Amino acid sequence: METAELATNKLIILLIADRIKNITLNQLTTLSLETLYLDYFDFVTAYEELCRDHMISESVRKDETKLDAVGRPVTRCDLTDKGRTVLKTLESRIPLPIRSYLAQACSGWQKDIRLKGTLTAKYQPDANGTYQVLLKQSDGIKDLVSLKLTIPEKTMAKQVCERWKRSPQTVYLGLLSVLTGETVLQPQQEDPGSSLDLEENVKHTDDPASDHDLKPDHRQQSLFKESE
Repeated sequence: METAELATNKLIILLIADRIKNITLNQLTTLSLETLYLDYFDFVTAYEELCRDHMISESVRKDETKLDAVGRPVTRCDLTDKGRTVLKTLESRIPLPIRSYLAQACSGWQKDIRLKGTLTAKYQPDANGTYQVLLKQSDGIKDLVSLKLTIPEKTMAKQVCERWKRSPQTVYLGLLSVLTGETVLQPQQEDPGSSLDLEENVKHTDDPASDHDLKPDHRQQSLFKESE
């Protein structure tokens, strides 16, 4: 790989890690590949050098609750002071079309990751022939809502979960209104076409799983070496 291309790949990774705080290694890998400017080998090469040069640090948080596919706490990536300095100095060396793409994409990724990580709804049958529904919403640090309901039948349990994932704010404010006896101002309804599809966050534990293309030439001269 040419030096300029490797340096650009490093800057792309630094930029993503800077824009999306507490990003997991898996998310960083996925989002880097989704730019279409580097493949998996390019990512690994650039990422390992960033870690070696102490521009990115990876660690498992002591209070980490998110687990990977094999049940281990996920690894999260953070920019070091050196990494931030390099990015601040050399960000303009990323070709403009790539920077424009990343500015828009990171905003979307951030919203997507935040919602997927903080909003959950699931149901499962219990020993009494009814269904237990668990609805949660978190700010990423603590639970804001943790609601457990016993629902008499499956269809209703599924409807509750779908309603929660579709309009959590409306449900939450409605509960506050009922419990406090005071009228709570409801949020404006979003355009259904613009809302994120969080179908995968409704986990049906008794059912089988069912239910930019802008490619500039990034071989541009980089000043990575000059920043060291």
